[in-house]
Amino acid sequence: MSGASAAVFAGMPDEGLAFLEDLEERNTKEFFDTHKRLFKEQVQVPFAALLDAAAERLRRSAPELGQPKVFRIYRDLRFSKDKTPYKTSMSGHVAHRAPADGVVEVGYFVNLGPEGLYAAGGLYHPARPELERVRAAVAGSDGGAELASILRRAAGRGMEQWLDPLQRMPKPYPADHPLADLLRARSFTLHRHHERGPFMLTGELLDRLVEDWRALVPLNRWLDRTLSG
Repeated sequence: MSGASAAVFAGMPDEGLAFLEDLEERNTKEFFDTHKRLFKEQVQVPFAALLDAAAERLRRSAPELGQPKVFRIYRDLRFSKDKTPYKTSMSGHVAHRAPADGVVEVGYFVNLGPEGLYAAGGLYHPARPELERVRAAVAGSDGGAELASILRRAAGRGMEQWLDPLQRMPKPYPADHPLADLLRARSFTLHRHHERGPFMLTGELLDRLVEDWRALVPLNRWLDRTLSG
């Protein structure tokens, strides 16, 4: 998407949000197939435009950003007791750095639907080797203090942290470590939820998403440097 087209993003169509709301109550293949054209034109295309426009703006702060990815609306039913075939919101993701050998992916996530706008990012439930590397950096001379400062600043910008901590301190770290909360963490993420409102129908939707993603940049820089440096 060009800079000009990104600048004129005008919000999600009301018809698209109404379709997702209807899909919550009539989550069937028959209903979806009947309204497939509406879904593509009023939901899929404008959501992809939102994701492209947000990524374009974010590249000013994160120049190595990957390409935006829109997630499919079809649910994976293989291991789910809930057999409704479709998600009722749209989601997308942009990697902080384009995929390459030795790069552990951290990034920026968005979900949009009848419940509003949800922006998030960071590192969610990494594999044990990556988690151990983050813990070692937290316990190091300056890394943990820097990460704690990043999380505090993000909170000042309206972001909430989600660390999914262990009940006990992992070995070999002492239980009274001054950064115990970070050492017990199993995820290192920040998020913010905006309740549904008229802003979603205007360019303010893009502004809010970009503001939240920019608040995530320091966390993703720290994680990227720690895991992929």
